[in-house]
Amino acid sequence: MRTVYAIGIAAFLAASPAMAQVVINTDNDSARHDMRAQQDRSMANQDQAQAQRDAAVGNYRGAAQEQRDAMHEERAANQQTRDANSDDKGVSVQIGH
Repeated sequence: MRTVYAIGIAAFLAASPAMAQVVINTDNDSARHDMRAQQDRSMANQDQAQAQRDAAVGNYRGAAQEQRDAMHEERAANQQTRDANSDDKGVSVQIGH
């Protein structure tokens, strides 16, 4: 709904003779952050599975490293989720002469 209002305002301002330039920006990085969070979580799951396999064959040092990697990936995924939630999902209209 915000998009409709923004387009209406932009159209009105574009038709105004005093305005030389109207720039409509629809920045939405939320989808990019969500995709990255999913990738990070997938990598964390793979690292955790590898840690379990390593522990099963007695490679405890490798298992510990894989668990650390999994925790790192999970923290990265959480950060991407926070970034996605904090992104401005609206439309901005910039007016210049």
